Amino acid sequence: MAKGIPARLTRRLLALAVLVAGLIGVLAYFYVTPPPPVIRFPGGKRFAFSIIDDTDMTTLARVRPIYGVLERYGLRTTKTVWVYPTTEPENSTNSGDTLSDPAYRDFIVDLQRKGFEIALHGVRGGSSRREDTLRGLETFKEVLGQYPRMFINHSMNKDNLYWGHNLLAFGPLRWMTGFVNRHEFSGHDPGSPYFWGDVAKQRVTYVRRYTFEDINLLNINPSFPYRLDDKPLVNYWFPTANGDRRVNFEELLTAANVERLVQQGGICLVYAHLGSGSFNQGDEVDPRFEARIRELVKHDGWFAPASEILDYLRQQPGWSGGLGLRERVRVDMRYLVGQLLESVGIGAA
Repeated sequence: MAKGIPARLTRRLLALAVLVAGLIGVLAYFYVTPPPPVIRFPGGKRFAFSIIDDTDMTTLARVRPIYGVLERYGLRTTKTVWVYPTTEPENSTNSGDTLSDPAYRDFIVDLQRKGFEIALHGVRGGSSRREDTLRGLETFKEVLGQYPRMFINHSMNKDNLYWGHNLLAFGPLRWMTGFVNRHEFSGHDPGSPYFWGDVAKQRVTYVRRYTFEDINLLNINPSFPYRLDDKPLVNYWFPTANGDRRVNFEELLTAANVERLVQQGGICLVYAHLGSGSFNQGDEVDPRFEARIRELVKHDGWFAPASEILDYLRQQPGWSGGLGLRERVRVDMRYLVGQLLESVGIGAA
């Protein structure tokens, strides 16, 4: 007669099963998003949508016709700019037209006049010391009549605010990723020559944090915009949805995704590089981009600059500007999982 499993082994297996189940439960608690809030948008609109256009590699020739499409279909979105030319041209993402170019500057001023928001992507493509950043902010104000309300960190700029592993809000995750991400970003460090966080606190309202694949950002981060106690020099953080290149934009704005955004009453702030070349065909706009915009505006959406949408969210009943432990951990986990999938060629973060 075969002997049964020894009692000691049975107890160990049972303990292991309980441990694994408990771990799965804890991960699920942090990873799964509770139902997002129901938001009533202005004019009874069913969802909110904007584009935040990263200025990397933008040229006037490429970007002018794209904004012609946005204007023609009634979208008013957010365009980031640089003030000065790059001092680090070896990085191709640092290239592009700036407010130092008269024709491009006139184009940007005209966009603002038409209702588009102009935001800052650093004062240049490439690192800027404090004196250059402060001078660039003043030039921005001279050209556009106000300081930028929104700032977007750029690539490997040392003057970035809380960039790299410093983005993570959950201490253990930030500590672990610090061993992998060794790049130093110190716009928030008073001891650094690249420090300007004190001025950012005074001048800038919103800073982008993470980019995700979901078209409805409320499904991942329903409390945005929000503050983080460990990152006091940023007033409010917000997430974006991945529309990086034209192919990402198409995948994000499929008919099924847009329908889901409408049905859920969601918010989509698309992060895209509209002027980098992938949204063009020769000197014209890629018709696939225009087709997505044309289909999108058939729905009853609120199409406004990103800061206007974020301002509205801060006026909603129950909004506190805080981010509880559960949401802090979930947002960090979702971001890290996205980064991992991207590193193995699945999706993007």
